Order: sequence, then C-alpha cells, then structure tokens
Amino acid sequence: MIDINKVSRQCIQEFKDYIPGKPIEEVKRELGLDNVLKLSSNENPLGASPLAMQAMIKELYENCNYYPESSSPLLAAKLAKMHHLDPDQFFINNGVDGVLSMIAIAIIDCGEEAVTSQFSFQAYQNVTTRMGGKIILVPQTGDHRFDIDGIIAVLTPRTKIVFLCNPNNPTGTISTRSEFDRLMAAVPENTLVVSDEAYYDFVDDPAYPQTIPYLKKYTNLVVTRTFSKAMGLAGLRIGYAIAHPEIIKVLRKVSDPFPVNRIAQAGALAGLDDLEFLRCSVDVVREGRQQVYQGLLKMGLNPVPSQANFVFVDLGIPSTPVYERMLRLGVIVRPLAPQGMPTCMRFTIGTPDQNARALATLAKALGI
Repeated sequence: MIDINKVSRQCIQEFKDYIPGKPIEEVKRELGLDNVLKLSSNENPLGASPLAMQAMIKELYENCNYYPESSSPLLAAKLAKMHHLDPDQFFINNGVDGVLSMIAIAIIDCGEEAVTSQFSFQAYQNVTTRMGGKIILVPQTGDHRFDIDGIIAVLTPRTKIVFLCNPNNPTGTISTRSEFDRLMAAVPENTLVVSDEAYYDFVDDPAYPQTIPYLKKYTNLVVTRTFSKAMGLAGLRIGYAIAHPEIIKVLRKVSDPFPVNRIAQAGALAGLDDLEFLRCSVDVVREGRQQVYQGLLKMGLNPVPSQANFVFVDLGIPSTPVYERMLRLGVIVRPLAPQGMPTCMRFTIGTPDQNARALATLAKALGI
C-alpha cells in the first residue's frame, strides 16, 4: 500500500485542515431536523441579488456549453470604471480564496515568510504552508485587533507578504487609517501588503481606511474583495484583487485557464447594477449586528463591537459544548476552538427573526 507520507510534500503533511461552517443539509441528516438555521459562514440572509439571478439563468440557458472568457474582461472593465482604475489592475478568480492561493503560488518560495495576526482568516496560514513558506503569527491587541506595530517589528528580509484582514475575520474589528498608513510606510517595497476587504461593504466606522487611492503610491499593495457577502453570491465563488498591473500579470501566469465559470461572471456583472439589493443587504447587517450585540450584552456576555456581518463573543466557558447544544436545537453558529480560541464563538448576522431565534437558542444552551 502506498505510504502517502513518503509521496506527498512535507509542507502538505503539516497543512492544517480548514473546517468550514457545518452545512444545513448535513445537520438535517445527522440530527433528523427539518427547520435548521445556519449562521456560521457569514452568508447573506437575503439570498442573492435578483438582477444577478436573472442574468445567471439567462447565461445558463444560452451559453453553458461554451468555455468562459479566461480573465473575465467584461467584469474587469466594469470594476475598473467603478473604481476609476484600469482593467489591467484587476485579477478575478475563484473566490477570494482562489485569489489568495494564486498570490501565494506566485510570490512565496520555500522557506520564505508571510506575516499576519494570530487570530485571523485561516486561509493565510494555509496558502503559505502549501507553498512551503513559514507563517509568522503576531498576537492580537487586548481589544481583538491587528497589532500593526507588532507586525512591523517582525518584518525581515525573508518576509514576502503581510496579510491584513480588514475588517478582521473572526473578530469583526478594523485596522484604522492611521495604522494602515504606518504599515504601508514600514513595509519594504518588495514585500506585498494584501488588504483583504471581504467585509468592506458593512463598515461604517469613519476611521476605516479607503485603500484604493493608496494604489497610486504603493505598487506593493494588493486589495482583495468578494461578491460572496453583500451581493449574496457565495455559492458561485467569485472574488478579485486590485493591484499594480505588474502584479496582476504574474497572478494571471499562475492562474488556471478558466478560473471563473460563465454563470458566476454573468451574475457578478449584473449584480454590480443592483444597488437596491446591496443597500438592503448592508442595512440588514448594520441593524442586525446591533440587535445581536445588545442581545449578547443582556445575557451578561462580552461581545466585541463589529464592523462586519458577524459578531464575535467570548463566552468565558468552552464554546464547543454550547455550539453542540445549539446544533441540536437547529441553529448552526461557529465555535472558534479550531482556531485557537476555545471559549469564543462567532454569529453571522441574519434577518431580525433569525437573530432573535439564535439569541434565544444561545440562552437556552447556556441555561439562562
């Protein structure tokens, strides 16, 4: 029998499995439940943009027998017009996860380093390890934020990428404009700064940095965004990077030939015009996170104020048993023990009724 440990690359053997939010279908099968609420993967509770849905159905009927355009040129052109940039500054791929993978493939060599926060999006560790690189994890601040000065302090000539998740997943906190200025000034010009802004649309804090104008000054900056959250297209897997054209050229070299399918391209293209749906999505999240935050406070818990479409809370007791009790009651949330936070939990924001159900289920699971 094959010994896979002798065949596979050593760095892959050290790879940490990513544990996604438990699917509704799996919970229904395992527990025999009919009414299951999923608030674990930061998805849009309103569904998808209606304009995107119409465009996807049309594309499915008319063109699904044809390969898609490789670089999503129509979408790149539309995004470029929105942001007053050039289309050759956009790289569109199979979700932000795909973008991050391509960045790692293009940039990180065996033994080189990437830096991020101790508690942030696990994909940064995974894509770095996959390339045989070393991930440097900097402890967070006491208020669950990126320690920008701590990140600056660990930069070395081996540092190839700094991953900044802003707002941060899973804590919902932001790095401010002044912190971003300090980071960009300190990072060497041949070290990439990847500002992952998957939750950009939900931010209302005026201290949050608007990073796209920085692209004119810093050619080592990469901004990533997604169609998964506010537009509700998570199932299609489509995200993009904005960067200097030389960076985009390298990312296209390592990309798969057809990274984004026709349906996803059509949906994203049409969804950009659905400003009413985007506004409703943002409003539901901003109002809902206050509902969840206040509800957690009333239970005597200590949630962290969020700028994303979820709320992070430290229960003060192991969260996995609480998660499992909630699961049996038909509500899926995200326990954070696999990410090194054994007493913490993350709640995706749903509709008002969904939020109320999640809070009541948590209270029952806690015996409050």
